[in-house]
Amino acid sequence: MNWYRHIPFRLQILLAAGAVLLLIVAGFTYAHWRALDEALSRAAEREAQHYTRQLDTLARQALLTHDYEQLQDRLEALLAGETIAFAVVLDEDGRPVATYGWQDSTQTLPPPGAKLEWHGQPVRVWHHAIASTLGGEPISFGSLVLGISLAPLETGRERLVLSTALLLLFSLALGGLLLDGVARRLGQRLAALAELSRTLAAGDLSRRAEASGSDEVSVLAQSLNALADAVAARIDELRHRIEYDALTGLHSRIYFDEALGKLLQQYDAGRVWVCAIDLDHFAAVNDSCGHEAGDRVLRDVARLMEEIIPPRVEQAVLAHHDADEFAACWVGTSEDAPNEALAREIGAKILAHPITDNGLNLTVAASIGLVRADRVPSTVADLKIAADIASYVAKQLGGNRVVNYLPTHPWVERRRREIELLPVLLNAIRTEAFEPWVQRIVPVGEGRLHAEILMRLVTERGERLTPGVFLSAAERFQLMPRIDRIMVRKVMEDLDRRLAENRPWPADVISLNVSGQTLSDEGWVEYLEALIREHGIPPERLVFEITESTVIEQTEVAVAFVTRMRGLGAAIALDDFGSGTSSFGYLRRFTADYLKADGQFVRHVHERREDRVIVQTMVSLARLMRMTTIAEFVENDAIIETLRELGVDYLQGYAVHKPQPLSEL
Repeated sequence: MNWYRHIPFRLQILLAAGAVLLLIVAGFTYAHWRALDEALSRAAEREAQHYTRQLDTLARQALLTHDYEQLQDRLEALLAGETIAFAVVLDEDGRPVATYGWQDSTQTLPPPGAKLEWHGQPVRVWHHAIASTLGGEPISFGSLVLGISLAPLETGRERLVLSTALLLLFSLALGGLLLDGVARRLGQRLAALAELSRTLAAGDLSRRAEASGSDEVSVLAQSLNALADAVAARIDELRHRIEYDALTGLHSRIYFDEALGKLLQQYDAGRVWVCAIDLDHFAAVNDSCGHEAGDRVLRDVARLMEEIIPPRVEQAVLAHHDADEFAACWVGTSEDAPNEALAREIGAKILAHPITDNGLNLTVAASIGLVRADRVPSTVADLKIAADIASYVAKQLGGNRVVNYLPTHPWVERRRREIELLPVLLNAIRTEAFEPWVQRIVPVGEGRLHAEILMRLVTERGERLTPGVFLSAAERFQLMPRIDRIMVRKVMEDLDRRLAENRPWPADVISLNVSGQTLSDEGWVEYLEALIREHGIPPERLVFEITESTVIEQTEVAVAFVTRMRGLGAAIALDDFGSGTSSFGYLRRFTADYLKADGQFVRHVHERREDRVIVQTMVSLARLMRMTTIAEFVENDAIIETLRELGVDYLQGYAVHKPQPLSEL
């Protein structure tokens, strides 16, 4: 029945209605035919009874008197016509004594009720017994056989059937025309509703369907109109939610991007400015006074922006982007000074705005980034990135200031480079394109050979980037936990294969770097322990290096990690020692096995007395703390000789060993 679904709805109605009408006509015709047949039988029976009553008396007298000639005459006179096809009077022995229309007296008479063709006409046969009662006993004189012609009755039936059929055909045709009109009208109305649905789906919500009646299609049209009204109202509501920030009443990020794009099309890029505002210490407001107070601050900042910016420029769009981040774009002059002054006024008003809650008096400041559209590729994305970079630089420089984006600014260049590296880092993480490298650490005297695992990022073009290129970007975007997991797993797998194949490791002891972000990553310690167990790595041949800054900033996390690793049998190295601001206070809690002097003190140790004194102090401290010393960035023989004199235990640098891929050692 799939074909039925593909034909027009009007034709479907006509087919369905026509099928119903045909069934009705067929049923009516069959019933009418049966009724006519029964009526024909009853009419024939009445004819037979009529003639039987007349012939019974004549036949009885003739059979008693044996006056068969008179009976024959009376039969022919009485039965002449179209109704009686034949009649035969039989005596009590069954012999014909008088006949009408029956020529062959020897022919066997048909049984009672028989229906046969007699000389081209249909005939039904009736038998009637000619008898009398005497003394209560029946006396038979003979019998009468009549052949009643059905031709006149069937002629009448055929005429009646023909007239009935013509009437039914007329009714069928009239019903078809009426149904076609209804179906055509219904199809047109449904087609109009379908067209309206497509129009509404295309986004034109101004159209409505005709719904003047009370029939089902009108009710459907009314429902569709009501749906269109509801959708239009909902779209208006959603558009408002999309275009405006519910908390501050400023525009949303989506609207801001569209509006900025229009400004770039309508005005010279040298007059279009984009400003990114990042509130400083806003989290302290939420933590100290609660989120309701924080929301009040955001609304107040929005009000200050509305009071300051639009009256001072030709056209402005203000937006609240996310949490403590606001944005503005405006059309002003091309000079830096007035636009920087406007941004500084915003910052000053924010700083001067008091925040009082439950007796607490707080203030917030703003790190504001400013960029003129013609100083970067004039696309919305590029301008917003440039403004964010300038805002980030302002925050890194201490906050509460305005930074005007200049591509030559070193902080701006660093931040821009970090953003450019983000897709490279994400792709490298997805493809695990980090390659383990090794730099050996050699003992000055006797001792086991060490090696530090370094890494290179292999780009899609086959370039190998050193950590100095991408590490700050990875830390900025919180990607180090994922990178460290990849590196540690690759190293563990390589060491496992070497053990299985009875091949030597690159050194007796392998050092692995762990970033501060990774130390704080949930599940990191369990992941590391599982790798060590899975690959059967002897923990006593592993050293985990943690930077001094990590220990200072995350002392509790670092101490917990050191305790777990030393519990397994691994050693801990304190990397970049001397670069922090509190190098000694935490050593009372932090137990390390190795102390690695920061390279800034090693590079010129053979030339600068102050560097020599610092390194000498580190060596003395390490011996008192029972730690082994390692000097990094050993780049020439003079440095080696000086470090040997100072008593450093291990040396690491290009003068000792240049890094190589792990697979080559």
